[in-house]
Amino acid sequence: MKFTELGDSSVPAGRLVFWTPTAAASAWADDPRAPALVHEHHVRAAAARGPRHVDPAWVGVSFGVGRVSRHQLGSAFSAWLRGHEHLRSHLVPTRERCVRRTLPASAVTLRREDIGDFADGASVRRQIEAFFDRGAAPLAWPHMVFATVEGADEVTVFAGSDHGIVDGYTLAMIPGQIRGLLLAGRAEHIPAPTFLDFGAEERSLVDRLPMGSEHADHWRTLLCDAHDRTPAFPLPLGASEVPLAQRSAYRWLLDEPATARFAAASRHGGGSTAAGLLACLALAAGKIAGERHLSVVSLANTRPERWRTAPGWFVGLHPVRIATAPGAVFTDTVALAAAELRRRRPGPGSSLPHISRMLRREIHPRFVVSYLDVRRVAGTPPRQEDTMLRSRIHGPAEVYVWLTRSDRGVHVSTRFPDTVVARASVERFLLAAAHAAARVVDSHRAQAVPAPV
Repeated sequence: MKFTELGDSSVPAGRLVFWTPTAAASAWADDPRAPALVHEHHVRAAAARGPRHVDPAWVGVSFGVGRVSRHQLGSAFSAWLRGHEHLRSHLVPTRERCVRRTLPASAVTLRREDIGDFADGASVRRQIEAFFDRGAAPLAWPHMVFATVEGADEVTVFAGSDHGIVDGYTLAMIPGQIRGLLLAGRAEHIPAPTFLDFGAEERSLVDRLPMGSEHADHWRTLLCDAHDRTPAFPLPLGASEVPLAQRSAYRWLLDEPATARFAAASRHGGGSTAAGLLACLALAAGKIAGERHLSVVSLANTRPERWRTAPGWFVGLHPVRIATAPGAVFTDTVALAAAELRRRRPGPGSSLPHISRMLRREIHPRFVVSYLDVRRVAGTPPRQEDTMLRSRIHGPAEVYVWLTRSDRGVHVSTRFPDTVVARASVERFLLAAAHAAARVVDSHRAQAVPAPV
């Protein structure tokens, strides 16, 4: 399962249908549960930009479902939305606070629009992108919409959501859940806490966290090293702080057999696959940029076990600083990376709004690394052809690196300023990291071969 811009994704030709959740205005009811910190922050930021701000910022997923009827699709989409109250709720920003309003499950219906037949995938892609741009926004409900493309052999589903209400783990769950509903023909309701319950509980937990903790010291060290800002990408980007169009890139890092050997080598060094990959990024930064430390903001899944099956945004930000002394080797570096990951704070204390409050300043990450093992999502894991999507985006001089492990191995997706300098720098950095990972695999293969008697 890869993560890429919709504009860079393969979209089939066929008959295009849009599906938009709807509900009667009278069905909405005030909900007293306090919003999650990160969702409130997201909505307030969108409100501050104003209604004329049109730069899209959605995420999504595409996946095939075989030969199914529109009736089956509509029933599956409806059942899925009705089963997750987080997706039938929204926040209304006011001067004092954000007011939550929620729909009962029975109030959700779907409006279907038959857009027409398209002979080429590029035309379909443009239609879907425009639909998601206007239909998956933070200030109006619905926050998630669907499009389907009826091809010659199967139907492909595209789901687009405001990025403030779902994370990558949620996106990875969606294909299996929708396929399950299509197979079962109906939803099996299993009462479980939702992201709305998490938001209310998070407030109570955060209020009890110490503000002058060791966690804050780690953040202050990271900011101090970067001249009172978050760390920057270690190579030139040819971009200023003025928002530029962001470019995406995608590449395989390790196939499945190589990933198994890499994971074993990482464990041998005292770390996980995630620590091993961070170590390779650190070795790359030292080799090609002369950096003595890899300093990044790490994104991690902080979903508590109680919310393992719940859609939502359970993402923590963590300061990561790994020494990269000249001549450093993987074994030593993976141990340092593992130590950094072990001290990451799980749960609500690592959300962006809490960190900003803890440090008494707004945090704006500039170099971000994320790792997700989609084999471990709740329910049925995604298939290799399933694709996580993101909208085109404009941003300052920032670089995001998403590392994803699946049954096929490890791949890396990136976004960065669309400049000639940035394209060359990011490619050079990732190539150095890939070479470091390949050396680990080759070394572990050699160690695994018995010496001749």
